[in-house]
Formats: sequence, structure tokens, C-alpha cells
Amino acid sequence: MRRHFLRILLVSLVAIVAATATPTQQKPAAAQTTIDPDAAKFGVINDVYLDFLGREATEAEFDRFSPRIGVGQTENDVRARVLASRAYFRDVAGATRDGFVTAVYADLLDREPTSGELARDKRQLFRSKKSLLKARQAFAEQMLARVEYDPDDFGVREIVLHQNTAGDIVRFAFETDKPFAKADPVGISVSIGGNKVSGQTRVRAFENIVSLVPDTPIPRNGKIVGMVFVEQNGETLLADLSTPARRLPARTVDEYEWPEKVFDDQRVIAYYGNHLTPLLGVLGETGPEAAVGRVQRAAARFDAPDKKARGGFEMIVTVAQRSAGRDGNYSHPSNLNDVSRWIDIAAANGLYVILDIQPGRSDFLTESRRYEELLKRPNVHLALDPEWRMKPWQRPGQLVGQVSAAEVNQVGTWLSNLVIENDLPEKMFILHQFQTRMITERDTLIDHPGLATVIHADGFGGRAIKQATYGIIKVDPPFYNGFKLFIDEDTRIYQPAEVLQFSPNPVPDLVTYQ
Repeated sequence: MRRHFLRILLVSLVAIVAATATPTQQKPAAAQTTIDPDAAKFGVINDVYLDFLGREATEAEFDRFSPRIGVGQTENDVRARVLASRAYFRDVAGATRDGFVTAVYADLLDREPTSGELARDKRQLFRSKKSLLKARQAFAEQMLARVEYDPDDFGVREIVLHQNTAGDIVRFAFETDKPFAKADPVGISVSIGGNKVSGQTRVRAFENIVSLVPDTPIPRNGKIVGMVFVEQNGETLLADLSTPARRLPARTVDEYEWPEKVFDDQRVIAYYGNHLTPLLGVLGETGPEAAVGRVQRAAARFDAPDKKARGGFEMIVTVAQRSAGRDGNYSHPSNLNDVSRWIDIAAANGLYVILDIQPGRSDFLTESRRYEELLKRPNVHLALDPEWRMKPWQRPGQLVGQVSAAEVNQVGTWLSNLVIENDLPEKMFILHQFQTRMITERDTLIDHPGLATVIHADGFGGRAIKQATYGIIKVDPPFYNGFKLFIDEDTRIYQPAEVLQFSPNPVPDLVTYQ
């Protein structure tokens, strides 16, 4: 399509005023307050003693459980041991076997056992060859499991282990049953195979996701035990991490660490197109698995001593079209499940995904909101293509579209809030441009917190025209520069080493291949 606009591009090469940033009034995301798991354990142990013995734990009793809880023992393990303890047998059960069974029923079921239950449980548990202490513990464990006694104020619905290619765990992610707010202090205590895991707590508030990122990758060689603590309204709530029904198989989505600042020490190299057709770019020539290898090889050629290169997919997810379509807006959105599959495969291989919007007669905010859930993923970013932003009387392909800086800022504000509210790493916010008229009042673009705004120099042709376009379109900090290479349409396409030596124009932070 851009071949038809080359003449328009030539007459549009006029000087523009350099873009300046207008500071936003939004506050940066507040740091997550964390709970010290070791300190929180005292409350966990104390609550069990209060529940079953009506008193707080002594220092000796606390010292007995504290080193192992959240490491080799769960809260339910502590409950079983307290129910089986000599103190419970003596002080609550009256030091009789009938009294013990009756007391456990009262504490766990809030009723007395029937005569049949009492006879059965005494016969089953106290005629074994175990010592009386071990028999009481076995009975307590069986009763806790039988009644599914779990007073946790929130539970862990899913445990996801993010693993590297060697199979080692690089993140423990826990999805809780109930949400918690950004301001709620959170802590995690986790062990695997009896060894405590040290690392950093990460929170995705309002998505019910809390993670522990180990200081070093952890071999998956044992049972996972631990606790999640959340403080709400002055009360510390917790969830055990060992309930088998809440465990799901490990997966490798989002296993990579995504830098908090996209371009601090890396350059992004992306393949561009729509995933369903090769007519719109190189990305559509293969499936996602093959595309991973292709873009990784392309990115490797851009590695430099000062900046490594990371690959990515720039996917046109809302595609402009010549017909009005079902919505009458001359654009067609992609199936979210199809896009999600590409994102999963990209994330598992350490690649970014940029969702590219061609809105037709729709607007950029409306179309961007379609993909809100996908944009909550830490490796997913957003691009707006004003070429395909039509007015109500225009059709895609008949002329080059344009967008106002005010509309771009509206989308930027929404995306920035999404990043802040979900504690996400910085997102690329890409604006395609190859004519000065494509973004009106560009000098009023806002540098939003949580966004790395990129002006991406588009358009194909010979080296002279591409450099001239780039020289006019380029921006200064705090914004970033992008540059597109057309594999088939460019004359003497730039090689990676040549792009890395651009002068006097800046070396682009983002390079895409179409």
C-alpha cells in the first residue's frame, strides 16, 4: 500500500518542530509493601493455639514450629501436630481416648461424634501398632483431610511454575481465589524439596497474581510447600500452597524476566505483519514456532557491545479493509485466542509482541480496548498506525490517514494507567509515521509514565529517501526512534551493521522488518 503513497511522501518532506514532552500529572506507581514471612509466622502459629487450646503459643512452642512452617510444614501440619500434642490431649481431651475423639470432632465439625463414629474411630486409630502420640497425629491429619478444614481467608487457585530451557524454576506464580488491593502488604514463604527459596516478591494486584522470583534458578526436585500472606484492614490473611487440588501442571508462559525499562540496555528487532496472511508482511509467512527462530536469528545480527537485541512480533491485530465490514468501520479485529497463542509462544521464547492497530473509521482507543486483557501480559505492547485512521467519509487505501496528538494522548493515558494499576514493566507505545501530517500537533505528545513512546519512521524506497524521511520524523529524548525495513520493496535494503552505524540520524531503538 505504501508504494501508492510514495509521491505523497516526497511532497511532505518539510521541516517540523522537534517534539517536546508535556509532563503528566499522574503519580508513579507506589512500591509494593511486603510482609516479612518469618514475622508473619508467629501470627499463624499463635492462631492455631488460640483455636485449639484457647491460649497463645509459648516461646518454646513457637520455636518448635517456626523454622519449618512455610518450609517443610504447612499451617495444616501445625494444626495436626497441635491437635495431637500432649497439651491438647491433657488440657482439652481430659487425657482420655473418648475425650480426644470427641474434642477433635467438636473443634473441626462443631459437633460431637455419634456413638458409631466414636466406636469406629477409636477402633481404627487406637488399636494400631503406632505409639499413642503418632496415632493421635494420624487421626488429626485424617480428620483435617476428611472435613477439608481450611479456614484460610483466601486460597490459591493455581500454582504455575515458570521454567527455563534447562527445566529449572525461574518464577513461582500463585493465583489467589480473592483479589487484593495494590496497597495490601504481601509476603511469600516457599520451599521446594525442603529447601527454603530466597528471592523477590512480585505482585500483579487486581489480577490476584503474586509471584516469587528466586535469586537463582531452582531445580524442580521436590514438593512445593509454603504460604502467601496478605494484610488487609490490619489482619494478616494467608493461604497454604500445598493443597493438591489447587495444583496445576507447570507451564512455561512468561518465564523470562522482562526489563522494567525497555530500551535501557537492549534494542528490539521485530517481524511485522498479520498472522493469517503473508500479503501484509513477513510475520504471516509462517506459524509462530517457525517465526520464533526467524526473528531470533534476525535479532542476533543487531547485537552490539553496548546493547543486546531482543526479538519480537509486531502483529496487525485490527486490520484496515476496503469494505465496511460487520461493524461498518472498515476494519476487522483478530480472534483473541489466535493472538493469545502467538503471545504464549513468544513469551516462552523471550520475545515481545506488539499489537498493531489499523482502526479504519473506528478510533484508536476503542480498538485498543479490545485487547486490554492481552495488554496486561508483561511482554505485550501497543502500536498505532495513523496511515489507516480514517475520517467518517474516507476509505482505507484511498489516501493516507491521520490522527491528532490529542487522540494519541488519550490512548497513552489509558495504557499508562493499565501499566501502573497492574504493576507491569514499561510498555512500548509505538506511533507509525512517514508524513508530517499523519500526527497533527505532534509537539503536544505526552511522555506518559510506564510507556516508552516510539516514533517509528515508516515507508519504503531507496536509501536517500528513507534517510530523508527518518531525519524529519526522528525525535529526541524522552521519546525513542524506530525504523522499518521492507524486505522486498526497499532498494538496497540496509544491513544490520549499517543500521547500527546510522549518522547523523540516531541509531533506532526499534527496527521492524516487513
